[in-house]
Amino acid sequence: MANGIQDSRIADTPVAIIDFETTGLTAGFDRVIEVSVVRVDPGEQPRLVFDTLVNPRRPVAATEIHGITDADVEKAPGFSDIVGNLLEATAGCAVAAYNVYFDMQFLEFELGNSGVRHLPPHFCLMYLRPMLGLGSHSKLEEACKTHEIERIPSHVAAADALASGELFVKYLAEINARGITTYGELAKLKKYKFVDSFLRQPMPSPSELGLQPCGKLVSRAGTLSGTPARNPTAAYWDLLKSVLVDLEVTEAELLAIKAEQEAGGLTPEEMRMLHARAFASVISTFATLLLTRAGGRTAVRPA
Repeated sequence: MANGIQDSRIADTPVAIIDFETTGLTAGFDRVIEVSVVRVDPGEQPRLVFDTLVNPRRPVAATEIHGITDADVEKAPGFSDIVGNLLEATAGCAVAAYNVYFDMQFLEFELGNSGVRHLPPHFCLMYLRPMLGLGSHSKLEEACKTHEIERIPSHVAAADALASGELFVKYLAEINARGITTYGELAKLKKYKFVDSFLRQPMPSPSELGLQPCGKLVSRAGTLSGTPARNPTAAYWDLLKSVLVDLEVTEAELLAIKAEQEAGGLTPEEMRMLHARAFASVISTFATLLLTRAGGRTAVRPA
């Protein structure tokens, strides 16, 4: 793959869909506390291949959103322990995530912190939707509703990754119907930043880096039964993340945020708490970039 995956046929390339739950929005300060990988191999349906809670080696935060507590991760492996598992699940794949700019910044930090300096080719399912003319970018819950995909609104990484996998199958059908065959052809539809990653090589196998999978995993995937009550705080947080991902807030997005607040019955104080958390992360990210550039070093930034 001299040109990365640019010349690779989309239908023949396995896709690994990643979903992280984290202690916040800022990679480096915040940490991954749950990771799931769903693979879509050529001609096959999405399947969960890796799922575990992760001990961040620091107090858990944002429990009101993801439901994970300090006690839940106490016996879970650290991220450096599961790098072999993650590479095993994603080796040779194009990587996708619903909000890829969020997940890739955490993947880049956590891998680098574990000694792996490689970021794979990747694309964003949230932006693939408008890229294919199937609708505007939106939170995962709304995209699933539009495309008639059942989703448990639980903020469990496995559930979100599986729902994202079902979305990719829908989008793949549209890609095939439009006669788009390679990732290079897909990149020509619209110049989103993630298409630059198509020049990169997929993840190597763990054995190539001398890594072994960890057998001590702690999964919440077995709790995905029934239909839990919708979490208004998590729903509002998801929308806020999707709105802020491009650092531009449109009038339509403001109306959507207002509608979400009213539907969830969030109080002004609850909204202020979530806004403060989100904007503190944005400011922290920019401050880190400025300080790193001033010091003459290359910044770690979202892909």
